[in-house]
Amino acid sequence: MPERISFDHYQTLTREDGSPIELGRGAMGITYKAFDTNLRVNVALKVINSKLLESTVAQQRFLREARAAAQLRHPNVASVFHLGTSGNAFYYAMEFVDGETLESFIRREGPVSPVMALRITLQVTRALAAATRHHLVHRDIKPANLMLVKDDDDFLVKVIDFGLAKSIKHTDDEDLATLSMGGFVGTAHFASPEQLEEKEIDVRSDIYSLGVTLWYMLAGQVPFGGSLAQVMSQHLHKPPPLERLQNVPACLRALVAQMIEKNPLKRPQTPVELRVAIEKCLAQLASEQNSPAPIDEARAEIQHQRRSPPNVARAILWSIAAVVVLLGFGGLLLFKRNWPTGVRAPRSAVTSPFSAPVTSSVPLVVQSVSPGSAPASPSGAPLPEDQEAQRRAIAEAQKYEAAQNWPAAVTAYVRLQKNFPKNDFGRVNLELLLTKLRSEGTVREDNFEALRGPVTEAAKIETVSAMEMLGDFLRQRDPKASFDWLCAAAARGRAHAMTEVGLRFSNGAGVDRDFVKAAQWFEQGRAAGDVAAGMLLAECYLLGKGVSKNSTKAVALLQNAASANDPRAMDRLANCYHKGIGTDRNDREAFRLYSAASRLNYLDSMGNLGVLYLTSDETDLGKDQAKRTEKAVSLFRDGARQNNALCMYLYARCLEAGTGVSADAQEAAVWYRRAANSGNPAAQEWCRQHNLDPESNPSP
Repeated sequence: MPERISFDHYQTLTREDGSPIELGRGAMGITYKAFDTNLRVNVALKVINSKLLESTVAQQRFLREARAAAQLRHPNVASVFHLGTSGNAFYYAMEFVDGETLESFIRREGPVSPVMALRITLQVTRALAAATRHHLVHRDIKPANLMLVKDDDDFLVKVIDFGLAKSIKHTDDEDLATLSMGGFVGTAHFASPEQLEEKEIDVRSDIYSLGVTLWYMLAGQVPFGGSLAQVMSQHLHKPPPLERLQNVPACLRALVAQMIEKNPLKRPQTPVELRVAIEKCLAQLASEQNSPAPIDEARAEIQHQRRSPPNVARAILWSIAAVVVLLGFGGLLLFKRNWPTGVRAPRSAVTSPFSAPVTSSVPLVVQSVSPGSAPASPSGAPLPEDQEAQRRAIAEAQKYEAAQNWPAAVTAYVRLQKNFPKNDFGRVNLELLLTKLRSEGTVREDNFEALRGPVTEAAKIETVSAMEMLGDFLRQRDPKASFDWLCAAAARGRAHAMTEVGLRFSNGAGVDRDFVKAAQWFEQGRAAGDVAAGMLLAECYLLGKGVSKNSTKAVALLQNAASANDPRAMDRLANCYHKGIGTDRNDREAFRLYSAASRLNYLDSMGNLGVLYLTSDETDLGKDQAKRTEKAVSLFRDGARQNNALCMYLYARCLEAGTGVSADAQEAAVWYRRAANSGNPAAQEWCRQHNLDPESNPSP
């Protein structure tokens, strides 16, 4: 039986015959079903076609593809978690969507009802709206790229495979990859006329493809058939055979016709406008059953878009709950963010409602060319001696990388980029290498100094990952320089850097504290796709820091971040539901969210979930106080043993009061000390009142 294929900590899953499970094949590579041996979850692993591995252009396009997909954090888009290399293979890990493609569903079940078709289309429209905010066009919307996922008694649509995604901002590092590939890219049966003609495209092309997909849902087949040439010709010149949709409600038939207009100007111009039309049609269909559907919100959005450019024990339990509420918010803005970050788009195209507060002290970034660089030929093509020199330079850099001599490898790639700047191979490989080193934790505080010089040189030649690495590792060494490099990365569209700049303004690290600017940066990071930024902005609205206090808006932001599986957002949102902050009190929803965040190993939620078991009947254990108390103590103990400060404090309270466990003042003191030593303010206050030094803490 063949061995499983592994890419770092991802292992492809196999069928009974030992062959790897393929989820799909596309223009750039194969997507496998794989297992993340670190997180112990299944993922979809996209690996670049091995035939293209030696192509600089293909490598650039693969990097651009991963960046484009990583920008999107939306319930209707399959998320990208990690980008990396393994040996000579480039890959990225995506959310594994356990469902069925719309294509296979239609083939098995036939056409769907008008309402279901519209609901599917509406969800895809929301995904396109998210993509549009990042100036992205999918370019391959079709039934095979739409996953239907069972969600209780409903379904969720996930758009997958942004492998053909193209930024319409035309940033410099994407031009070569985009323009050098040449030829039509997409699926002809669902492609727009302008895409088939290789003209400039925007979201209206995706709207056309979605219109053809809507037709497919209603008719069970595409509007145009025949050979590839015939299909392309019909999309370009032949009116769609709308008579085949004669049994479809008139409003829906008209919507399809508008979506697949040959002229992009006659289609819905934006996803928001399309959403209005879909909701209007749904309302019209519902009115026949006296069930009108509201559309005011969508209309408000489109108007906005047009205005803007594109017992003692019981008492103790309640005191625990009160402490949790007091500590639940605010701490995040005062400390360094410590959550793991996924790959972010280095050049996310962001339209901000305000001028980005980049300081004038951003380091000077100069792209230099070595005086010894070989001259280019008059046509711009490398001379033979240039090609040989470039091959030697690439081989040297790859030799150092294979030997894991990271400083030498970075230096070699910097030299390669300086000597041969036109093909961008050095910078692309620097982005991949530094992203890999950061994501795998290879670079640490104790070994960074060896890399500091080479990484600084990489940053000076516009390597955004190098700027971010300097921002991270100079935090304690040189706060001002750290801040400046983060500003440089943020100015180049890196969403994570925008959020970090906001945190520096919030903390006063390397710059004067300014909550207004912090909130602005969080807003920009959120708009650029950093889920954590949305949660931090929600904190600002909850506390009224830098913005007017608005708990309702905070809840909306938390809901968006929670929908993208951010466990901290789930935890904060659960607390809002539990306390009725910005929303009606709902302990069932709080229970759901705390549980979900705990499953994602967010240990604060484990502690908060335990508090909910102690204080609420709205959990899975109902009114059984004994079982609820047992469960709560178990959660506190588990979290404490994993060194979570909140859980250590809560477990100490239970030991002190004898809640769910035998009272043990000595062991309680041990856990209070450990919690205090880990930074829990309530535990620190307990130690102060009892004249205990947290530092002299014996292990339990």
